Amino acid sequence: MIKNISIIGAGSLTSSILSAISKLNHSYTITIIDINKNKKSMAKKYGVKFSSTYTRDITKADLILLVVKPKEHKTVLKKINKFTLKNNILISFMAGITHDQIKDNIDADVSIVRCMTNISIKNFKSFIFYFSKSLNTKNLKILQSFFSLFSRFRKCSTEDEIDKVTALYGSGPAYYVFFNEIIRDSFIRMGYSKKDSKELTANLSEGTAKLLEETNDSDKIINAIASKGGTTEAALLELKKNKTKQSLLRAINQAYTKSKSILKKS
Repeated sequence: MIKNISIIGAGSLTSSILSAISKLNHSYTITIIDINKNKKSMAKKYGVKFSSTYTRDITKADLILLVVKPKEHKTVLKKINKFTLKNNILISFMAGITHDQIKDNIDADVSIVRCMTNISIKNFKSFIFYFSKSLNTKNLKILQSFFSLFSRFRKCSTEDEIDKVTALYGSGPAYYVFFNEIIRDSFIRMGYSKKDSKELTANLSEGTAKLLEETNDSDKIINAIASKGGTTEAALLELKKNKTKQSLLRAINQAYTKSKSILKKS
């Protein structure tokens, strides 16, 4: 059973995870650790502890979540190494940092788990993908029991799969928001107020997501909208002419390549 949680790093993903946990009917002792003392406001917002230094309190943590930038992994692992015990479960949300890179910097024989999710986890709308070489059956059940309270827990067979979901799923909300901004700006350019543009764009996103949820058939939805010789067809033909799909595919592949290059440089 999870009682104590230490979270290293106080960025957007940490805020999203804390937001989800705060909605649960469970009581946890949670400590955020971040050298930036200004991040204390996040701890206050969610009613958890905050520390700007690494202390022996880490040894009490059932879960240690590493939610820091990949380039900081060696520094962070060096600092927590002296406090890490066999009973800790180390959860890494660091893009591109392998299981073995973490293992090589931790002396204790801990369970190390690479995970990836996205910020929609705050609304219980996200998967948590995981990969591990050292997770035993007991600790797997503990993680499944905890994470299933606010997400869907899915295994990755390889670390390469984690790198792929980093590009596709971890970064995914940014792609949707980027397109959302294009639609919103189009409303504004056509004379709508910023307020109305924001409301209408949000309504489009919500309604379309519902359609996809109901049918799960994008071609069917497009064909229902794009009549021959109509306005939608004109727009789609322009997108195809400019090879928008290929451009997006290249962009996502670039994110995947970057994830692999982070791994090589660290």
